[in-house]
Amino acid sequence: MASLQEKTIGKQDSDVSENLLSVKGLNVKFKSDNTKVTAVNNVSFQLKEGETVALVGESGSGKSVTSLSIMGLIPKHAGFVDGSIQLLGQQLNGLPAKQMRTIRGREISMIFQEPMTSLNPVHKIGDQIGKVIRLHENIKKEEITKRTIEMLVKVGIPRPDKIIKEYPHQLSGGMRQRVMIAMAMACNPKLLIADEPTTALDVTIQAQILDLMNDLKKQYSTTILLITHDLGVVAEIADRVMVMYYGQIVEEADVYTLFKSPKHPYTAGLINSIPNLEEMKSRLDPITGNVPNMGEITVGCPFRTRCNHAKDICSVKNPPLFKLENQTVRCWLHENKEVG
Repeated sequence: MASLQEKTIGKQDSDVSENLLSVKGLNVKFKSDNTKVTAVNNVSFQLKEGETVALVGESGSGKSVTSLSIMGLIPKHAGFVDGSIQLLGQQLNGLPAKQMRTIRGREISMIFQEPMTSLNPVHKIGDQIGKVIRLHENIKKEEITKRTIEMLVKVGIPRPDKIIKEYPHQLSGGMRQRVMIAMAMACNPKLLIADEPTTALDVTIQAQILDLMNDLKKQYSTTILLITHDLGVVAEIADRVMVMYYGQIVEEADVYTLFKSPKHPYTAGLINSIPNLEEMKSRLDPITGNVPNMGEITVGCPFRTRCNHAKDICSVKNPPLFKLENQTVRCWLHENKEVG
């Protein structure tokens, strides 16, 4: 496996320039009794063509809600989305549902967390992949079947001509995840959103799935937004990392800089809680406490109740993003730096 530094240098040398996805001032609120609870708070970021960006954080930090907003999958009766989401300059949020359906699957695809619940248990594998192709391609049934088998071959599934006639429950977890990837990549999307793609898989299958995603990215020049809480996965596959906490981006940097020199106490806590075989600690250093419930903290820095570096200002004012040399960070410890 290439080192983090080698990966970063290689990425800097590659031709990655144009912003594929641009998210500005994204806010997502959900109805809760007679109030609205903020799940994503003023989030902005860009994804360049051909890069893999990881969005990391604990459960409840707003990662999946952010990805569902990009996909246009926040139900209007339950949530409110504002801000700007653009794919190659085209505004996505606010598009009519019919028009958004033509973009999902062709321009943007998503691998969901749990393939057993994402795949329809009463439809055969071939029918489910074929439906994606049929929605976006005006081709005959025989060609759809051929394309379906080709995609299963590309994701490393044996006996594809037999698998297309089987049901999800007949496949292992790793095989079902490969089917989900085949569905997501069936129409060669520009952006692939992978929401915890290796959760609940054993380590060997995890490595195979990550290798597969890397291979498909190279083959199709696909941009990947990886949603995960697993920093080991981040180190393996990401070029750049955005750390999310309580609905906000609290730190952003290339993967090498983030692991070598984390600036936000939350990021440092996440990295310190990873087992390290070289140091052989007798115990890990977990972050105390839990992510607050959305709507619980309305004033100050949301991380202050778990932070060993909290100052007086942290309890009265939420910090902006401060721009450092190689990263941005939302923490008052860096208030003497330029505001990004």
